[in-house]
Amino acid sequence: MSVTELATSPQIEKILNAADQLTPTERLFIARRLLDSVLAGEIEDDQDWRQMSLSSFEKDWDNEDDAIYDEWRTHYDVPGN
Repeated sequence: MSVTELATSPQIEKILNAADQLTPTERLFIARRLLDSVLAGEIEDDQDWRQMSLSSFEKDWDNEDDAIYDEWRTHYDVPGN
């Protein structure tokens, strides 16, 4: 559905007519709430993606096969900080 089709739907026309009755401050409040409702989903998706990638990274980084590298200073006779 295109934007112009949405703009001419009866539901949208009803909402736009009601919005015309609001003060500019009220319309800004509604616009902000609508925008926040769209962005909140994107933010949650981004947080979910980051958490999944962090979990995967930790699994790869902290595993038994890789543990030999944890003591690399001892292995290569490098003094600690």
